Amino acid sequence: MSADSAPRRFPLPVCDHQPEPYTGPSRAEVIALRQQYITPGLVTYYREPLLVVEGHMQYLWDETGKRYLDGFAGIVTVSVGHCHPKIVEAVRAQVGRLQHTTTIYLHPTMGQLGQALAEHMPADSGLSVTYFTNSGSEANEIAVLSAREVTGNHAAIALRNAYHGGTSLTLGLTAHGSWKFKSNSVPNVHHATPGYCYRCPYGLTYPSCDVRCAREVENLIRYETCGEVACFIGETIQGVGGTVTPPP
Repeated sequence: MSADSAPRRFPLPVCDHQPEPYTGPSRAEVIALRQQYITPGLVTYYREPLLVVEGHMQYLWDETGKRYLDGFAGIVTVSVGHCHPKIVEAVRAQVGRLQHTTTIYLHPTMGQLGQALAEHMPADSGLSVTYFTNSGSEANEIAVLSAREVTGNHAAIALRNAYHGGTSLTLGLTAHGSWKFKSNSVPNVHHATPGYCYRCPYGLTYPSCDVRCAREVENLIRYETCGEVACFIGETIQGVGGTVTPPP
């Protein structure tokens, strides 16, 4: 590789946070513990998995003290960075006052959060009531259940290449070979073609394709259902399927 074609390396910005010295199990011990006591169904990424021991804002540190700029954010579930001082203080204060209760009792914060979410939505959207859940899988389960109860229909349409969760129904909604199991057969779930312009399943090019993938949903409803469906579920951007952004 010539000097001109060699990859350019940029130093990370200066950070005044000093991580605590790591005194826990060695990386080899962590791997051995995981292999012995944790299900292999929980996979790790990379040939040499990263051992993360501390975080601060947009940075992570491994057991050797090496710093990483985190552009992944825990599979985009931590949108506020790591150990943000305001969040740390709020969590510390709440845990010191009341760590847990249940929704069968009253507490002011749930209603206050629901109000804040409603006020954030467009005034004419009708999005004024919130159902809080424990996970994305649970949220999707309840969404499909609610749609089936309201419409009286059972058929659900999802997209190929999609991922919707790890519970029974959401694995049925999922259409990706890596996340399908022989024993998990979910009835009345149908999968339409996604808007995957980079590798179009029809070999067409947007926009001359006339968005055939979207128009094929009508045929799916006509030929694979009774003609009445409960719901359609689709990711805005297919994440597990490879960060696939559909056309407008």
